[in-house]
Amino acid sequence: MLNSSQYKDIIIGQGIRTLPGWKMPVHLFLVEGLLIDCGPEIMKGPIRKFLQDKHIAQVALTHLHEDHSGMAAWMQRHHHVPVYLHEKVIPEARQKGKYPLYRHITWGKRPAFDPLPMPNRLVTDKYSFDVIDAPGHMRYHHVFHEKNQGWLFSGDLYLGTKPVGACFDDNMLDTIASLKAILTLDFDTIFCAHSGVVENGKAMFQKKLDYLLGIQTKVRALRQQGLDNHAIDKRLYPHKLPVTTFTRGEWSSYHLVNTI
Repeated sequence: MLNSSQYKDIIIGQGIRTLPGWKMPVHLFLVEGLLIDCGPEIMKGPIRKFLQDKHIAQVALTHLHEDHSGMAAWMQRHHHVPVYLHEKVIPEARQKGKYPLYRHITWGKRPAFDPLPMPNRLVTDKYSFDVIDAPGHMRYHHVFHEKNQGWLFSGDLYLGTKPVGACFDDNMLDTIASLKAILTLDFDTIFCAHSGVVENGKAMFQKKLDYLLGIQTKVRALRQQGLDNHAIDKRLYPHKLPVTTFTRGEWSSYHLVNTI
């Protein structure tokens, strides 16, 4: 099920995807008819129930990953609303999502849908969100900033302050650059698709940046000693996590080391 809560004018749907030995929270944010990300298809029952009595005028996807876009086709069919996405991945969105079995098990399918190019600004009756490129978690990723409220809807840029691994299409150098750019903005509260509402958001982003810069310093020092990235990974992260086995290595500490 998706529990519902309220933060000012933001209605929040909160659920958890549970697999053996692993849990991942999922959050949907609805701001005056603007739905930010629409969740995975495998949670379609709870998501439909959460949305059934809500006013929805537009959907903005931070990125194309299926846990954020899996219900986009359903939204277009049943709510007849525009769905906005980074223009560079619109051709991919128009095709059925193709990805490994473990992701289908975790998040379900991602049917083809027909998004519109993301505008520079998303507007509701009371709020205006600047759309900002923030690559790192994947190449084409947006965050949405409501500067008058101090809100930042961060997609998967935040997730936590001390990542111990990354997905195969993450890039830590891009993440570091995006974090530095985001920290020049004025905001107080993060709305993270998985961590939920995070207060003192700017300080938390700074903690993540400082942590990644610390890892970068260690990795570069070990490279100068002649170690390759596989050896560095074993040195810094000697214990393989269960999620690395489950994803057959597509999520691992190595991808963090290799791209930092």
